[in-house]
Order: sequence, then C-alpha cells, then structure tokens
Amino acid sequence: MRWDTVLDVSDYQNVVNIVYVGLLGIEKDISEECESQFHHSYKKELLLYESYQKVEEVILWQLERHGIDAALLLGTSVGEMYPKPEMSHISQIEILVDKKDMPRVNKFMLEMDYEQKVDPVDSGIVYVRVPGVRIVFYNGMPIENKAARQFFPGAPKRFRKLDSYRHIHMLTNEEEYLYRIARMVEMYITGRLKVRDIMDLWQYQKLLGERFRWKSVNEALVRAVWQEFADQINVLAALWFGREANADEQYGLALELEEYILSRGRENKHLDESLLPCEKLRLDFYWRNRDKEWALRKQAWMFPSRDYMVQFFPILERYPFLLFFCWIIRNFRFLRRICISKFKKVGFRIRIKLSDIKDKLKGMIRKGKNEDLPEDSPEEAVQAGEGAEESADTEHGEAAGSTEKAEGSVRMEHGEEAGVRKKAEESADTEHGEENGVREKPEEAGERKDAEEPANLKETEGEEDSEELKNQN
Repeated sequence: MRWDTVLDVSDYQNVVNIVYVGLLGIEKDISEECESQFHHSYKKELLLYESYQKVEEVILWQLERHGIDAALLLGTSVGEMYPKPEMSHISQIEILVDKKDMPRVNKFMLEMDYEQKVDPVDSGIVYVRVPGVRIVFYNGMPIENKAARQFFPGAPKRFRKLDSYRHIHMLTNEEEYLYRIARMVEMYITGRLKVRDIMDLWQYQKLLGERFRWKSVNEALVRAVWQEFADQINVLAALWFGREANADEQYGLALELEEYILSRGRENKHLDESLLPCEKLRLDFYWRNRDKEWALRKQAWMFPSRDYMVQFFPILERYPFLLFFCWIIRNFRFLRRICISKFKKVGFRIRIKLSDIKDKLKGMIRKGKNEDLPEDSPEEAVQAGEGAEESADTEHGEAAGSTEKAEGSVRMEHGEEAGVRKKAEESADTEHGEENGVREKPEEAGERKDAEEPANLKETEGEEDSEELKNQN
C-alpha cells in the first residue's frame, strides 16, 4: 500500500479524518512521517470543527443583535449526522441575507478581523480568518436553475425561524436536501465534486430520509431536470457505503461518476449529457480551453480567409496566390497604426511631465528670488503699519464725509418738500379765506337792511305823533 498516495487522495477528497479513524488499531506498514501527517490532519479537522461551532454562534448573535434577517443554509449541524462529530468535515458556513443588509454584515465582519476574499467560482461574498474558517454570505439563493429556485421561499424572513431567535431562520428537511443536491450540481459543473459531498448526502438521507415528503422533493427534481443526477448519486453512495453491487442492475453511469470524482473532475461529455442535459451551456463554459480558444481567435484575426481579404484587395479575385503578401501588407498597416497611436500617447505623457517640471522650476526660481530680497527692519514695519492705519483713517473719513453729504442732500430735499407743502397749505388757506369773504358780504347787507327797517318805523311813528298834535291844536 502506498500510504503517501492514500494521504494525498484522502486529503483532497476531505475524508482524511475518516481514513485516520479507520486505520486506528489495524496493523499496517506505514512510515512514522506519514502517520504523523495523518494525525496532524485529523487534529486539524477536530480543531476546525470546534472553531466553526464558536464562530457560528458569534455570527448568529451578531445578526440577531443588528436585527438582520438571515437564513442559515449550511452550518455545523453536519456533525450531528456522524457517529462522532470529529468524523465530519465543514468546508464553510453559508448564510443567506437580503442585499440591503450586506453593508452592515460587511462592517461587523471586518470588525471581527475577518478578511474578505475574492472567489471567482463562488457567487457569494467570502470571509476568511485564521485558522482556516470560511464564511460565505449570499444576497440570493446560490442556485442557477430557475425551476429549483422556485422550491425555496426566496427572502430570508420567509424561511421558518430557528429556535430562540427572532431574526435567524433555517431550512426544512426537504429544503436542505434539495439545497444539498443543488450545491452538488454546482460543484459537478465546476469540477469540484468530492467523496465527502456524496458521504454527507448519504448520511443526511439515512438519518432523516423517513421524515421526508418525497413527493414534493421528487417533483422539484423533475422540474429542474435533476432526477437522473440525484438517482446516480444515490446509487454511487449505496455502492460505496451501503450495499454490494447487484449483477442485474446497471451501474454504468454510477461508475463513470465515480471515475469523474476520483480523477478530480476530468471532462466526460457522455456523463454530462446523461446526468445534466439542461446544463450543457454552463458545462461548455467551464470545460472549454480558453487559452486555446484565444489563440485560434488571434490566428483567425491575423490571417483571415480569402473571401474576407477580397473586400480590401480586389486583386485576389484574379491572383489568389497573392493572399500571403496581402496578409503581410494588412498586418503591416495595423502594426503602423498601433505604433503611431502608442507614440502619440507616449508623446502626450512626456509633454505633461515636461510641463510639470517647468512649473516646478519656475516655483523654485521665484522662491529663490524671494529669499534674496532684504528683510524689512522693525522700524520700517512700524512705519508701514502707521501709514496703513492713516490711509485706513483717511478712507474712513472720506466715507464719513460722503455719508454726511448724502444725509445733507436728503435733508435739503426733505426741507424743500416741507416748504412746498407749507406754501401749498397757505395758498389753500387764502383760497378758503376769499371764499369766506364772499360768503360774508350778503350777510352784512341783510343785517344793514334789518337795521334800516326799525329806523324807518321810528321815523313814521314820529310823523304820526306830530300830525296828531297838530290836529289837537
């Protein structure tokens, strides 16, 4: 037995702790160094499990404290599926939160000394911390299949609540099973499906399979076109961990899947089309050789076909053998344009640098001239200050004089207006007086007439008396 190979394979497949537990108490021809590495890997898995338990508790407490609704997709509960918790393997904790809450999550994760890491394969935001703890936050269900995504509630607060929490939610048994299948599909597409994933699904199904509502789960698998994939996963898990192979059954696809996993994701187009026919586009995207594809595109661009070159070189219709020379002329033209554009950019940058150097030199010259000028004595500074104060007083005096002149002109204007008003009032009084005089003349005439009437009466009375005396005589 080549134990070095066993250690390498078991470490890659995340089952090194299982292998170490299985080797205990068995006589084996293994070197001390290799056995020490097995023990070190086992101890590392044990310490990681304890670290993940504490980290999960702290993060859930932080989410609850900040009032952030979150759904725990995958956590440390996987340890409950094995006879001993140290036999389990936790690659990461996956949590679903709303997009609007991601800034607050990022803030408290950075405060807890987590480092944000860019993972081109994972669609979530990854945070890592020593000794290898990995937390992934998603702002949407990390499932590309639309039919499978409809099986889940969507927003985190629509999942059922976790015990003793107000804002922390969890998946049901059926949702967790389908979620594990969905994650295995993603890992298969990206070439990361491992023995540990098959083992976890087998343990989960064996522990909780009787409580499943298999009808709804199977309907979701059929809608997502994942039924064949799930069936072959179960067949392979039964071959590995459950029962011996039956000669009457067909294990062709399961054995191809086994080879795919043990070969660390080697391409198998027949297996892809059989297991995941609906994911052909994504499989092609991940499997194609992009370096080779780019080289072919570059070659096609530099040496296009004759039909394309005829558009620019009509002579090729009569003399096709000149295609090679036309390629050279065309590439030379492109090369000349590229060189001219690069020279222009370089020249522009050089001019900018020269202008900056020129401005710096001017500034240094001005600074040197200012330093060469003699400094003013304290007396001159005092005189300059007094002169400045006198000029300021003069300016204030002129301003005050102009203000007084303006006030005087305003007062004169007011005086003229008052005189005009007074004249107007006097003329008005005169007019009223004349009117009163005109009105008084008839009244005086009447009074005189009344005075004349009693005088006439007296005169007539005297005449009558004189006549009576005459008659008596």
